[in-house]
Amino acid sequence: MADSRSDDELLKASVQDAEAFAVFYRRHAEAVLMYLRQRTGDVEAAADLTADVFAGAFEGRHRFKPRREPARAWLFGIANNLLAMNRRKQRRALAARARLGVPRIEFQDEELERAEARLSARMRDKPLTALVDDLPPEQRAAVLARVVDERDYDDIAREQDVSEALVRQRVSRALARISGSLREGK
Repeated sequence: MADSRSDDELLKASVQDAEAFAVFYRRHAEAVLMYLRQRTGDVEAAADLTADVFAGAFEGRHRFKPRREPARAWLFGIANNLLAMNRRKQRRALAARARLGVPRIEFQDEELERAEARLSARMRDKPLTALVDDLPPEQRAAVLARVVDERDYDDIAREQDVSEALVRQRVSRALARISGSLREGK
């Protein structure tokens, strides 16, 4: 059954009720993903940024103040800020790789391409926290560090004593697994 509350009401309620934020997420996740996919040209980057946008929105939901513009504008403001920060970081990384002569690693994981379609899936009987709890330990640790704690991949890699590429793979696979579970209603 669809929730009839406005986005403003959902964000206000989400301070006490995480399910209200889940409704807000389901309403806007696909639009944010498509927006970021269009601007980045990269499904993996868009999925990572989408997760970061909603993590930031969840963390900042208590500071949200209803205004003349819709809550969706606030959400896309977060998306634009993260996109700008990501672009600056990419430029620095490209410059560093060029100086060092290190090629960019490209991931071709089919699950990442399918994740775009699955992000619009609706949560059914199982809460999102249970889906995260069901992840393999290394994926759960990576996705929580990246999405919830908003840490950089290189920082997580140093802490876990693995490569940055492996952390990216773990996060991507965890998000794909969660997305698949949402789609299947598990």
